Amino acid sequence: MKKLFLTIFASLISVLSFACDCIDINPILEFYSSEYVFEGKIISKVYAKDSLTYKVTFDIYKHYKNGDSPKILDFDVTTEGKYTGQWNSCEWSAEKNENWLVYAYLDEGKLAFSGICSNSKVIDKRPISFTDQRLLDNSNSFKIEDYIFENEYGFNYCVNITDIKSILDKGKIKDYKNPTTILNLSIDSNGNLKSVNRQSELIRKKDPIFDLITEVEYNNREPITDFEKDAIELIRQVEKWEIKKHEKTGVNVPYIRHIWVYYDEKTTKWSYDL
Repeated sequence: MKKLFLTIFASLISVLSFACDCIDINPILEFYSSEYVFEGKIISKVYAKDSLTYKVTFDIYKHYKNGDSPKILDFDVTTEGKYTGQWNSCEWSAEKNENWLVYAYLDEGKLAFSGICSNSKVIDKRPISFTDQRLLDNSNSFKIEDYIFENEYGFNYCVNITDIKSILDKGKIKDYKNPTTILNLSIDSNGNLKSVNRQSELIRKKDPIFDLITEVEYNNREPITDFEKDAIELIRQVEKWEIKKHEKTGVNVPYIRHIWVYYDEKTTKWSYDL
């Protein structure tokens, strides 16, 4: 029994160790970046002569983006491991007669879609949910510049342009209690710092359809410490930040940035982490 348990446990660890690691993509951002978003049925699946890829053909019966055409689209998909002998933890397959919701994108100039790490999915056994359908029905009205972004996929990683270290070098020398804090920075679409507040006070207001931030507010009920007050005063001087852009379209957006600020009582030095 002990041997059996160890075997099962080892197998579980093996599966978990090689599980596909995906980043959650908000459906509206995938819609925004896609060439086509549609519902369709696979009417053909044909393997290439070398068996490394197969071509699936969709008969499209509902478009959500870019009008009502084309009615047919083909995609080349990597062949399953059972045929190639090369297994992959992110493997998926598409089968003839399946109905799909597809978010189609360009990959090195060719149209592609994915059944994993994407909102594309088979909809035969699990139909499109009410929430997803509402989003799809409203997606063409989406304007990315109307929202505030934080850690969403599909944007450049932004850092400061103003030198933070030189500002912190001017920080006060005091006997602070709990000299560590995380601050929330609101930065506009031109990279200008708008406000600095404690992270614990942040309240995100979100669009109920697209699940993106439309507004931020701050709850100031907790007493502010001397350290937090001085840290905010310093970070307010970090006025310029990189502009956050949507990687595919290049559209500038406002965003939220977080910064840890520390004070070392032994060295009397201020420091930070982004």
